Amino acid sequence: MTQAERTALSDARMLEAAKELIAEHGTHNTTLREVGERAGYSRGLASNRFGSKEGLFSQLVRDFNRRWAEELRHAVGSSTGLPAFSAALDAVEYFLLNRSHEMKALYILWFESMSSHDEVRQRLARNHTAYRRDAERWVREGISEGTIRGTIDPQCFAVEFASLIFGLIYQWLVDPERIDVHAVFQHYRRNALDTLSVK
Repeated sequence: MTQAERTALSDARMLEAAKELIAEHGTHNTTLREVGERAGYSRGLASNRFGSKEGLFSQLVRDFNRRWAEELRHAVGSSTGLPAFSAALDAVEYFLLNRSHEMKALYILWFESMSSHDEVRQRLARNHTAYRRDAERWVREGISEGTIRGTIDPQCFAVEFASLIFGLIYQWLVDPERIDVHAVFQHYRRNALDTLSVK
């Protein structure tokens, strides 16, 4: 392998190790030394590569955001309005059910960043803004196309949509055995489509 390939491989292994440690112990109890060791490298490599826990966590968020954006683009495609909203719901549910380990680590990181890790918190705020903007656009498109009722407030609906996702994930993290993610998504889908659709 080239040096660039070796660097990319070690980065990927350390990021995966970081996700494992965060899922097991939270962000405050995860150290760069442990990340390097869990990944099979020296104690100092994570520090040398990421500089700080903040740098490591920011890289985790950047990588997740890139993968999620690709997944959402693939799921939504050229859809607009109600079909776009429905496809986005499918994508979120797929991520939760099929990438549970990664989702658990990232959302623990995001929720714990409220009191620390300022850069991560700022990235999360930008993510929320982007999620709401997408949902608001889908509603406006649906209203324009005549498939969504004109009485729906796009901004308010976007906040409700984001609240469902983040609130559901929070409850799932706290008590995963009692939260049936699939059932909740299906219930929300039926109610949301019934609320949004022009009768």
